[in-house]
Amino acid sequence: MELVVDAAIVGAGVAGLSTALFLGRADRSAIVFDGGTTRIESVEEVREYLGFDGLPPQELLSRARAEVHRYGVEIKRQRVTSVTPRADGLFEVHHGHSVTMARTVVLATGLIDKLPPLSGVSKAWGRDLRVCPCFDGYEVRGKRFVVFGVPKRLVHMASWVWMWSRDVTVVSEHAFTDAELDRLRLLDIDVIADEVTGLVHSGERLEALSTRGGKSIACGAAWIAADMVAASDLAASLCDVDDMGLARIDSGGRTSRAGVFAVGNAADPAAHLAHASAAGTNVGPHVVMYLLEREIERRTTNQ
Repeated sequence: MELVVDAAIVGAGVAGLSTALFLGRADRSAIVFDGGTTRIESVEEVREYLGFDGLPPQELLSRARAEVHRYGVEIKRQRVTSVTPRADGLFEVHHGHSVTMARTVVLATGLIDKLPPLSGVSKAWGRDLRVCPCFDGYEVRGKRFVVFGVPKRLVHMASWVWMWSRDVTVVSEHAFTDAELDRLRLLDIDVIADEVTGLVHSGERLEALSTRGGKSIACGAAWIAADMVAASDLAASLCDVDDMGLARIDSGGRTSRAGVFAVGNAADPAAHLAHASAAGTNVGPHVVMYLLEREIERRTTNQ
């Protein structure tokens, strides 16, 4: 008789571990598959997460893993390569050279920011190159901001970061509409019609942005309006997804496929850490109820 776990949780960030904590305390058998570095680990400190503000993300995740372990949840340091639904309602979860059978699958695979292949980007990412002022705008408030990136998101990003600094410059060759330019002018946001070609550092810190036109634009912090995509194609292989490859879910985290759930940034690109944690707590009861209803169906059939 093959061993079947109640839940295979794919992803070991805050959303996945929060789900695991709930299921462990619900006395359900669960395995968390940790495929590697999470998005939060790219920053130096956790921000705007009550009770954990200023904590290194590795410490946050270490604490979370320890809490999950206390309730019998196993964490495997392996990447899930595919999930195959079976006719009997179970799921084959493929990882490494092994397969785990699961009654449910919870996708906590997150998303990634699509960064341009510019010199200096990787060095600045998570430190002086930022994407979310709600998360770490406070730490650079009042400094000179330079905004660049995907044209369709530039005006929104520039307007948003203006709340943390009155010295904001947009660098882009994009042909802004009159309405967009009016919005930027009202906030005294400068526009430089040029293209960013690299990030210039002085030691370990960002000093300026270089442009194709030969300019060196000094800045205290750079903000990139980046596209985001699903960090894994598992959702696309299992259920309905949006144009970013993120799972479409209902209020209980259910996807279009029975038995498959999604939490955190695997379904919501705007979810912050607190949202991700709450998503795990929210989806947990729905996973348990799904398991209960399946067991009742099985017993009814076998009467």
